Amino acid sequence: MNSSCLVLYKKQPEHYDNTKTQNAMIFKSFFRMISGEAEELYDEDERNYLNLINKYLLFLFLLFLFYSVFIIIFFGDAVISTFLTIITLFWFFLMAVKGKTNRFRKALKTSVIFVFILLTFIISFFHIYTFKNAGVEYFYFSLLFAIPFFFNYKEDFISILILAFIISANCIACLYFDFDFLPKSTFFEAGDFKTIKLLNILFSIASFLMDISFVTQKDDLIFGLMKDTRMKDSTIEDLQKTNTGLLKQQMLINHLTEENIREIYSLAESNSPLFFDKFQIFFPHFIPAILSKNPNLIHSELYFCALMKIDFDTKKIAQCTNSSIRAVESKKYRIRKKLNIPSEMNINSFILKI
Repeated sequence: MNSSCLVLYKKQPEHYDNTKTQNAMIFKSFFRMISGEAEELYDEDERNYLNLINKYLLFLFLLFLFYSVFIIIFFGDAVISTFLTIITLFWFFLMAVKGKTNRFRKALKTSVIFVFILLTFIISFFHIYTFKNAGVEYFYFSLLFAIPFFFNYKEDFISILILAFIISANCIACLYFDFDFLPKSTFFEAGDFKTIKLLNILFSIASFLMDISFVTQKDDLIFGLMKDTRMKDSTIEDLQKTNTGLLKQQMLINHLTEENIREIYSLAESNSPLFFDKFQIFFPHFIPAILSKNPNLIHSELYFCALMKIDFDTKKIAQCTNSSIRAVESKKYRIRKKLNIPSEMNINSFILKI
């Protein structure tokens, strides 16, 4: 008997370690699910914004999870606890959905509006359900302060007005009307409301602080994006100046006049079949030089190289060849690979130097 007790005693730490390891694996999988989609995104700004959205959903998930557990344990209200659990799983589902900001970009704004309206009616229901004595109404203000995180005042002004009106109308209606047709809780006693009210006030303050934090982080992202855009614009301007200088050098080397340049530009812009032949006359050494780097370049790729040689950018090439921007970018990518052009180097600058 003593030996069996000893065996049981020895096995307990191993079981404890296994449970601990399993819990750690569950938490790692959970947070990997939240951040995994963001890691797959190439654009850093998009990745950061998605992380913010997932953090906000995580906050809602934990908030509703707490209330669903709290209500069933302390008040035994299984129906309301089940309802809150369903809403909790809804936030979990939204966290797990792939492509929230990319694949479902068009439906994102509509989905956010739906979530705000859903939360508004949930707050209204619980405000009535708890006899208007539990401090649930403070969450209306948390919702209002969350609007700047999800919407842009310039682009989404109408949506913001509609949401502000719905939230305010619900708040006023619940304060001044009894809504006797809605169910009231039979599980709360008079002494319970002070505790619940304090809890709701604390959580509404926490929610308000979270709103401020997320709005601040969003503003930082926008500021960073604007700064990056200015830097990229400056870089593009410098490249354009450099490329213009290189083109002038090529004109002098090939003894081209302004009239020759106007002629070649006109043929390229009109997508004339004469362009490529005329180009080879004006730049006789270019095609042999580029083929020496890779003889496997096909005619359409050589044609694109000719357009880049006269410093046509992606948009200009797309217009002249009746192609989409994506098709031109794809073609330029294949040319870059075939000519082994470093990713940090501008392809037009590389072509102009040949």
